[in-house]
Amino acid sequence: MKNLLAFATWQAAVRRALQTGQPVVALESTVLTHGLPYPQNLELAAQMEDTVRQEQAVPATIAVLEGKIHIGLSPEERRRLISSEGAHKISRRDFAPAIALGRSGGTTVAGTMIVARAAGIRVFATGGIGGVHRYPPYDVSTDLTELARTPVIVVCAGAKAILDLPATLEVLETWGVPVIGYQTDEFPAFYSRESGLPVSVRANSADEVVAIAPLCRKRKLLQL
Repeated sequence: MKNLLAFATWQAAVRRALQTGQPVVALESTVLTHGLPYPQNLELAAQMEDTVRQEQAVPATIAVLEGKIHIGLSPEERRRLISSEGAHKISRRDFAPAIALGRSGGTTVAGTMIVARAAGIRVFATGGIGGVHRYPPYDVSTDLTELARTPVIVVCAGAKAILDLPATLEVLETWGVPVIGYQTDEFPAFYSRESGLPVSVRANSADEVVAIAPLCRKRKLLQL
């Protein structure tokens, strides 16, 4: 998917950070377009980026504006994104039509992982990933297959609590995705620290996560 970068616009701070070896954290943008109403969506986006900066890293919010992939958004671009009429959710299948037809939209977990990987960003933070729906059970989020194919560390609070969490973990196991509990033995349930479901391995420090990640090779690493 590196050819996606031919259609990308970079925020200068993000490009400079990657060129100089500074840590960069990717952020998704469907929380802006579909997750929260105005003005809470803009407030949350600013808070997420500020949190990344407080940890001495550079935030890179990823989105699509008028057919161009943006790697990093300015405050004005965030406002343009949420004011776009009929903003789309952009996942793996949606990049080609969005670029060809000049559409705007927020990138999902899967969509953000794809762009982050192409751009050389190795860490992505989000709220909750998608998973297996309770009904119909064949409704399975693309996030899960992307976790199995795109090697980016995803820091999250588990899967969204409305989903079938045991089935979600089973699918991740089937696809060989390590589910790492950061200082926990349990899979979080989005807004709850506990679900009663075990993770595949516990990591007590960020150093342990960093040690595991390269050994996953082409498999996706999910850090919780």
